[in-house]
Amino acid sequence: MKPGSAAAPTAIADARPETAGPVHCPHFGPCGGCSFLDQPYADELAVKAEAFQRVAAAHLDLSGVALRPPLAARAPLFYRTSLKVPFALRRARPVAGFYRRASHEVVDLEACAIQHPRLTELLLLAKECVRELGTPLYDERSHKGLLRHFLARVASDTGACLAGFVVRYDRDRATQKLAARLFERGAPLGLVGVIENVNRERGSQVLGRESRLLAGRGTLRETSDGLVLETSLTTFAQVNAAQASVLYGEVERLLAPLAGQHVVDLFSGYGPIALRLARRGARVHAIEYDARAVEEGRAATEASGLAGTLTYASGDAQRLLREHAAGPQPIDAIVVDPPRRGLSRALVELLCTLAIPRLVVVSCFPDTLVRDLALLSKRYALRELGTVDLFPRTPHLESFALLERR
Repeated sequence: MKPGSAAAPTAIADARPETAGPVHCPHFGPCGGCSFLDQPYADELAVKAEAFQRVAAAHLDLSGVALRPPLAARAPLFYRTSLKVPFALRRARPVAGFYRRASHEVVDLEACAIQHPRLTELLLLAKECVRELGTPLYDERSHKGLLRHFLARVASDTGACLAGFVVRYDRDRATQKLAARLFERGAPLGLVGVIENVNRERGSQVLGRESRLLAGRGTLRETSDGLVLETSLTTFAQVNAAQASVLYGEVERLLAPLAGQHVVDLFSGYGPIALRLARRGARVHAIEYDARAVEEGRAATEASGLAGTLTYASGDAQRLLREHAAGPQPIDAIVVDPPRRGLSRALVELLCTLAIPRLVVVSCFPDTLVRDLALLSKRYALRELGTVDLFPRTPHLESFALLERR
């Protein structure tokens, strides 16, 4: 494949972003990336919404709760702006792609109906470079070898890309040669930098704690909803930038009017929610464990002219929330957007003790969402529940809930 070629998009000839019907993908079935390509998008959305409401009704009292219809994706194909896929060796040849359904066997990806086409092209180019250079691949059974995963992100506004390799050990000449070749050949695709991320541990976790720039620059610059952002490849970002903006808009709606409100954003990341709330006039305190994300959030706050209304703290959410709540300014609302595992019992107890007037919970996993909402119900009444389809063609939905102090 030549850099900048259209090989990836044309492999799925009918999969235009606006396509709402069934889509042909050569990997559909074995590949675990998608579940609904064989159905019209409207049917898929109805199935997912019904499943979500069934889980919610089984665990929550929904009487008097405003149940919002699911917010459909405007582009249900080619939407993924972030990519993480494993490498493997098959018949002495490197392969890379999503795992085969219900297994750890890698499906060698040659086309994809949900990834941004530029990310697919970068992945194909990375495999080509690995094959040419003979880069040693990691074997998870023996815990030997070098190259584990390929990472990439694309800026939704400019098309600029960052790429990275997750490796078992750092500063190896093989990784440096691989990064240099990918950076050179990826320039026509908008590639602006390549990093290495070091994961020395066994297990399924993709990222390690150490990252190092190998070529170009280490951050991706983009403008989203008028906000100026510059984030690193390992900072958490939603995989669907367009639908993430829809979700953040729902959080703004639930907390409106925001002018003069004192809001705490827990598990804030680099601040995509906090920045939007501050822009609407709220005084926001963002709390995030990842110190690198906090640095990026502070830079975005300065670049967006919001330094007077948005502050950050890095560390344990429970401890920092307790300290902030003890301050002189009462908290009017809290937004929580925790990892898939949901809220800890200790944090739920703290939120119940504080009894803040309004609480917005964002979640990517219905099971932990309804569990947490049930635990919070002793001090908060559920007022609104809704979903946003951040993950078209997969079984997943993002959800949000508004609670008010009883």
